Amino acid sequence: MSVAGAASDCAVRFASAARLLAGWWSRPTADERERWTASWSQGIEVAHRLEVAPDSVVELQSAVEAAQPDLLLEEYERLLIGPGRAPCPPYESLWRSDQPRREQGRLMGAAAADVARIYRDLGLRVRQGAHELPDHLAIEWEALAYAFEREALDASEKLVRAHLAIWMEPFCAAVVAETHEPCYVALASLTPAWTAVLAA
Repeated sequence: MSVAGAASDCAVRFASAARLLAGWWSRPTADERERWTASWSQGIEVAHRLEVAPDSVVELQSAVEAAQPDLLLEEYERLLIGPGRAPCPPYESLWRSDQPRREQGRLMGAAAADVARIYRDLGLRVRQGAHELPDHLAIEWEALAYAFEREALDASEKLVRAHLAIWMEPFCAAVVAETHEPCYVALASLTPAWTAVLAA
């Protein structure tokens, strides 16, 4: 295989991983859960290609299939949205402890501005009416998939190394500590392992 071919294969593999994580961290509506159902075999294949044990995908699949859809959606909203102060808000700015003290724990911090710049460089913008900030978990994963698909190396490296790799560990640890829903325990266990491979 040529160097270009190997790079392209890596980009496709990494894009698939990022797109799966974007979907699995999205709000579990009926449509989204249908996409999950169609994604399990791809998830196992991606895990193999990332050289990560596929057991985590099988565990996630089993947990999703055993979950009651209404309770799964309820737990997603409790963890990530609220009402009230959500225990695991899905915004990078809130998880960055390496920012100036006055910015820590605040929405729309430097991280949000930086990812918005990366999106603009990629020709992307958060869809109007999406009601989400640019540093939302699923949006960052979706943008990373897009960057990998276009082999935009600078943008993909910034997104994964200067953003996702920094906050996935504390965010996912908080999810594991907070939830009793096996789906989110499995997903929060899988995500840091995949992130580490993408950032390597």
